Amino acid sequence: MQKRYFILFITIYISSLLYLILTLPIGSNEAKIFFSENGTLYYLSHIFDNNFKNNLDFRFPFFIFGLINIYIFYLISREYLDKSKSYFATFIFALLPGIITSSVIVNIAVFVITLVLIFIYAHIKNYRTLEIISMLTLLIIHDASAIFFISLSIYFAFKRDKFMFSFSIMLTAISLIYFNGLDIGGKPKGRFLELFGLYSAIFSPIVFIVFFYSLYRIWLREKKDIIWYISFTAFIISIFLSLRQKVIITDFAPYIIVGTLLMVVTYYKTLNVRLPEFQKNYKIVCKIVTLSLIISSLVILFHKVLFKIVDKSKHFAYPFYKPYWLATELSQKGQKCYTIKHKKIKYQLRYYGIDECKQPLVPKIHN
Repeated sequence: MQKRYFILFITIYISSLLYLILTLPIGSNEAKIFFSENGTLYYLSHIFDNNFKNNLDFRFPFFIFGLINIYIFYLISREYLDKSKSYFATFIFALLPGIITSSVIVNIAVFVITLVLIFIYAHIKNYRTLEIISMLTLLIIHDASAIFFISLSIYFAFKRDKFMFSFSIMLTAISLIYFNGLDIGGKPKGRFLELFGLYSAIFSPIVFIVFFYSLYRIWLREKKDIIWYISFTAFIISIFLSLRQKVIITDFAPYIIVGTLLMVVTYYKTLNVRLPEFQKNYKIVCKIVTLSLIISSLVILFHKVLFKIVDKSKHFAYPFYKPYWLATELSQKGQKCYTIKHKKIKYQLRYYGIDECKQPLVPKIHN
């Protein structure tokens, strides 16, 4: 990808994220975080409170960190690829549904991705102090950081780095003991297919297949680096846990998604060892993967159009819009309260100025 095309893409990309932020109503988890009175996400979502007079008031920090992630990913990709190929790798990373959504809604994953990318970049550049700072920060802000520290323990054990191995083991123990880093309770119940469905949503289905193949190929044939250990270890742990319980995808996705770079690196390695006449099929696959990713991102961006095509209640963004539509209808009727049957939407309605009625008052609302 040429530089001028990449700059054009980034310009359109930033504009598209801002459009999505401004038009997407507040979600139930976002509203709950916004009205709770403690936690990192609560304070971050209030930094720009009433500065913009729109959804940027609570989403702006996440938007900024989403852009920072793209920049750090580009810096890391330059350590593996030349400039034009780095542009393409960053293009793929930026279009991942998981990256787009983490940049436009209130969530912890976007900050976890930032810290993981900083750690990877610091490790590549041999900035030991920055490695340690990113690890300690991650321990504090992410309850499931044990996943990350386990992968580092394995990596540094193979590298025979005694200090970093011991430090990673210590942080693993602290995360598991003091922060309840991994929930492995409950009754055994297979969630394997559900997990793969979630990963397909984060990567898009075709991209996830290629990503999974890349991890597997590197395991069998290629040299394994820090990115592979982080991504592969988190992926394997999530699979094992899914055999007995529901996996919280936000615990694992930030560590797995950074492995996107390996997918692009593997593609170019595979392409470069073949003569031009034998590269055609690989280039076709690359175009199909890229096209599927573009379509997935367009579906997220122009999701409102789908309300005219599919049943509203089956739309993936319906939980965001239902309380907003309800609040709008109640406001038009001059009603300031509503008897809430589903507690999940209580905070969403509160954000739009609709409180819970003390006495039952349930008008018939049509979706």
